[in-house]
Amino acid sequence: MVQAIAIASSSAAVSYGAAKPSPVALQAQLQRYQQQLSDCVNCASADTPKGKSDIEAIAARITQVQQRIAQADGANTTTNAPLASVAAGGRIDVFA
Repeated sequence: MVQAIAIASSSAAVSYGAAKPSPVALQAQLQRYQQQLSDCVNCASADTPKGKSDIEAIAARITQVQQRIAQADGANTTTNAPLASVAAGGRIDVFA
């Protein structure tokens, strides 16, 4: 039941064209999915077909969130590149 709520809320944000979630929000989402996965793996129904499919679905969501975090980290690295060059002694021409 918890899984259905988490998946529904994340798909609603995508369908309404919400802004990209912040890295902090992605980390929080990742922690929630990891907790759900732990709960599913350690429950009595983990070996049933339903339990196995729930575990696979949550693991897939964790992978998706980890990929989004990696993409966000990559975007932040390229965005901050000019600032890094200034900090390292580079110059920026303000008369453009």
